[in-house]
Order: sequence, then C-alpha cells, then structure tokens
Amino acid sequence: MKIVDKIAQKSAEGKPFYSFEYFPPKTTQGLSNLFDRIGRMQSLSPTFVTCTWGAGGSTFDKTTELSAVAQTVHGLETCMHLTCTNMDRGKVDDALAEAKKAGIQNILALRGDPPRGQEYWTQIDDTFVHAIDLVRYIRQQYGDYFCIGVAGYPEGHMDSTDLTNDQEISYLKEKIEAGADFVLTQLFYDVDGFLAWEKQCRALGITCPIIPGIMPIQSYNGFRRITNLAKIRVPAAVAAALEPIQSDDQKVKDYGVELAAKMIQQLLGAGITGFHICTLNLEKSVRLILERVGFVRPATQARAPQQLNAPTHVNTNEGAPGIADATKESYLNPLIWKPTEAQGRSESWDDFPNGRWGDARSPAFGDLDGYGASLKVEPRKALEMWKRPTSAEDISNLFVEFIQGKIPLLPWSEGSPLPETEAIQTRLVSCNERGLWTVGSQPAVSGKPSTDPLVGWGPKGGYVYQKAFVELFVGPQEVAAMVQKLRTSSPWITFFAASRDGEVVTNATGDVLEEQKKIAELKKACNGTPSNGSSKATSSTQEMPVCAAPFIKGGDDELVEGSNAVTWGVFPGKEIIQPTVIEKVSFLAWRDEAFEIWREWEHLYPKGSASQKLLHQIGHDYWLFNVVHNDFKDENGIWDIVLA
Repeated sequence: MKIVDKIAQKSAEGKPFYSFEYFPPKTTQGLSNLFDRIGRMQSLSPTFVTCTWGAGGSTFDKTTELSAVAQTVHGLETCMHLTCTNMDRGKVDDALAEAKKAGIQNILALRGDPPRGQEYWTQIDDTFVHAIDLVRYIRQQYGDYFCIGVAGYPEGHMDSTDLTNDQEISYLKEKIEAGADFVLTQLFYDVDGFLAWEKQCRALGITCPIIPGIMPIQSYNGFRRITNLAKIRVPAAVAAALEPIQSDDQKVKDYGVELAAKMIQQLLGAGITGFHICTLNLEKSVRLILERVGFVRPATQARAPQQLNAPTHVNTNEGAPGIADATKESYLNPLIWKPTEAQGRSESWDDFPNGRWGDARSPAFGDLDGYGASLKVEPRKALEMWKRPTSAEDISNLFVEFIQGKIPLLPWSEGSPLPETEAIQTRLVSCNERGLWTVGSQPAVSGKPSTDPLVGWGPKGGYVYQKAFVELFVGPQEVAAMVQKLRTSSPWITFFAASRDGEVVTNATGDVLEEQKKIAELKKACNGTPSNGSSKATSSTQEMPVCAAPFIKGGDDELVEGSNAVTWGVFPGKEIIQPTVIEKVSFLAWRDEAFEIWREWEHLYPKGSASQKLLHQIGHDYWLFNVVHNDFKDENGIWDIVLA
C-alpha cells in the first residue's frame, strides 16, 4: 500500500501517525538481531518504516534484504531509501526491481552525499545528478507503481550555503512537480523554525504531506556529531540542558526522550499530525516517547520475578559463584537477547552503543548517524585544516597538531581529542612523530571515580575501569617488526592488524594451541591456575582476577572468537555497564571504513596531484593495528611496547 494512502486513511479518521527509520547494521549478527527487534517494535503500530541506503550503493544487499524482511515477514509498509550519487543506472534498476519483487511500493528518492570533495566530484551516470533526476527516472520506468518521497530541509541543505529559503523550497516544489508524493524532513530541534518553514512551503504551493523528522538524543557525542555535520541549529535551552549531564549516558537518554516528546506535543498543538522517528535501531527510547505522548499504552509486560532483580553480568546460580558459571555468556559481556525474552530486558540490552567499538551483535552497531565513511566536514573546511600534504612527514605533523589541539579534526575523528587524552598526550605525540599515526586510544584506568574530570563517565557514585588501547596506521616497512613485538613482548597484549586488501594478522584468533599457551601464562601471571593446559575453569572467583576474564569467556577453546571488554563501569544499584568491546568482527567492520576514509581524503585533491597520489599510496600500503594491553593497572605497558 502507498504511504500517501495510509496517511489519507489516518487523516480521515482524525488520528495522528508515526513512522520509524532503521539503518542496516554493519555485521550479519547485527542485521539478524535487528530483524527480531523490528518484529517486537511492530507492536507499536507504526504507519510505515523506512530503511536507509549507503552512499554509492555500499549497503545494497543489506538494505534490500532489510526492506524485504520488514515488508514480507513483519507485514510493515516499507519505504526503501535510494540514493543516486555514485550510482550507475544498472544499480538503480536492480534496486527498484528488488523493491518491486518484495512488494514494496514506496521509495525515498535522495541525491545522497557525494563520495568525495564536491570540487572534484563527477557523477558516474549523467542520468543522475540530483534527486529530481531519480524521481523522474522512477516515474518514467514504473509509472504510478511507486509512491515516491523526497527530503526536505527546514534549516537548509548543508551543501547549499548560498541559497535563500525561498530558493530551497522552490527546488523542493520542483521535485514534487516531477512526481514526488510526500516529504520527509531532515531532523531538527528548533520546532518554531520548522513550523515557520512548513508554513512557507504551504504558502509557496506545496500541498503534499510533509512529515517532520524526529531524532531522539541517544548520546551526547552522537548528538554533537550529527548536529555539527548536518548544520542543525541547537536551541540555547537544549544546549544548556545537556551541558551538565553530557557525561551521564542515562541522563542524556532520559532527556532525549523528554525533549522528543515535548517536540511532538508542540507540533501536534500546531496541527502537525505525522512524525518520522529516526530510531538509530534502538527500541526503548522510541517506546517511551510514544508512551509519553499518549500514542501507545505503557508497557505492562513484566519480567519473571527471578529476572526482575537479578543482575545480568554475574552468576545467579544457587551454588558457589565460580568462574565456570560466570563465563556462561554473561560474565562481563553484553546480554544477548532472544525474541522470546521479556520486553523490558531485550529492548534495552544495547541501550548504550559506543560507535564502532560497541557490541557487534547489536542491531545498533555501525553508522549511528547514517553517514558512514565520510570526512565529517565539508571539503572547503577540510582543505583549510589539512592543507595539501606531499610527504609522510606532512601527515605526521597533522596528527601531532591534532593531538596538541592545534587543529580540531582529523579525517577519522568526530571532534577534538577527549579530555582523557591529556593523560597520554606525550605518548601519542611520540607515536605520531615516528610515523605511527594514531586514530583511536584510551589510557589505562583502575577504579577512578565516575566524576573524574578526565576519564569519568556515567552516574555519580560509581567507579570506571579501562584497559589501555591504541589504534594506529603502520607503514609497510614497520609492519613485520610491529607484529613481532606485539606477539613476543608481553602476554598481556592482544592485537589485530589488517591491510586494505584483506590480510589479517592477530594473536587473538588463529592457532588455538598457541593461544591456549598464552592463556596459561597469563593465568599464572595473575596468580590463577597452574600452567597445566587444562581447559577447565577454576571454581573460585578468588583464583581468577577480573583481568583474565576476557581471555577465558566460555573456556579456553572459545578464545578464538572471544570478546574483549576494554571499558566498564560499576555504579550503585546497577548492573556492570560495559560500553566498549573489541572483537574480530567489529575490528574488520571498522577496517573497511578506516581505509575508505583514506580514499575520501584522497578525493579532496585533483587526480594526479602530489597530495592525491600520496594519500592513495598510503591507503594502499599501510596497515591498521588495534592493540590492547589487558592489565588495566599498568598505565605504561602498552606504550613501552609500541614505542620500543
């Protein structure tokens, strides 16, 4: 059924409506779990759902599969996003054919973001330059079969800095006259600004449905990133409310629910009756918003009594709380929900995604803002910051300047270095001066108060822990030596290393006998069990300190696919919160994006220029390393090895 027909039904009944947006997670497990989550969220009765599309068709398979499952398995009216940037006609035809095959009748036609600097961008197919070209093409090929939506920008498109509101709206009107049926807007937080823009659209003759995009604030860093990138106005009241709570994830999420509900209520009062909620693939906040506004009844499903108060990250058996019990999928590991579990737990086990190092099984794992591999800054500003490098030394200097706060961004960063970087700034500078270019890091932390100004996070009264880790690009001449150091210098080190071409080297997966020997050495160093090769866990938590837990999850044989918690927090009356997990699948997903960013940076410069050739060569030859020192009480161990 077409979205406009469903909207017309709601209007005739005098009822408001809402819809959900989902994005395809980067991992197969995440996608599978998202299918389950969509099935549960079906009970919230959205009028339709949308599924996003990666730039250049990078998520072609996952987006078409996600859309088809939502439409055919869950019976949800589905609108598939489709961008024409960097897409040839054949790929567009394939996507439309897949949509029709799945019974999907709704397409959101978008230009999409250029895959490189605007100055040097040329479209692959002359058929598609702007979204209006895609609208016309769909109408030419499929007539009235598809209901077509287009994007509206209440605060202006981030690339259209020289256009007036009237000019922007006139372009929107042209898309509608070309065959579009409805408008979904970009997110905003200034309700008065949206209402003024909507009124202006109506005055200029746009009569089709205009559905405002509502994105609940799920994390402070994610909010800051998307508002900066898309140039979204942040009202002073919103900024003031977030400032004192920015380090407390739960309070930020609670405020996000409160703000989104308030926005919807204000829009309802002004006569707006439809709302498109960008879920970021998270469930709990969406339900709470709908409950607060009165669109759905409060959830009444409760957990079983024994589940209600039992922590999920500790042993709950009545016997002795041994390590053998603690390693059964729950000990210091994010809970993996199953669709049959109670709603209260399954909807919130991944409430705090942490970008690329969240749980790779989470439906929310991946591009939390939907932009994927991009420079996170417009080309003009990028060139001002990063100049025109012509040597590896120039690249090293840029990384050093970033660590020292002299430039605000690098291609891989979302903003300036976090405050905790102060603790390891000298070490990071040394790495980058040596050509070991760091794109992620954190210091070792052992039980610092959650209010600590440098490393604290979460509610007051808690304690936070971190294993030191560093992520860095290593030149081809140093890869072998770095691997050798990491393999032989310390039993506390785990690492992954990968090239753009798919080669992977690690001591966290591979030869099982070698890794079991390493585990035995580590246990002995921790005053645990003797080095006897036994795969049986000890019977007392006193015999195995927490530092070894990530190595023994599920027994020694499971190390080859184990997860490594590198950040966790202990708070009054709460389960252990573990927002940062490093594992093979998440590293490989990030590897692809990290190397793609070299290509994005390369394309800021004319083809054949010294800067373009340098960045192309680096992106092809260098390796990405992720190194963790598992003794969180050793502040210097990782640097003594990496810089040796």
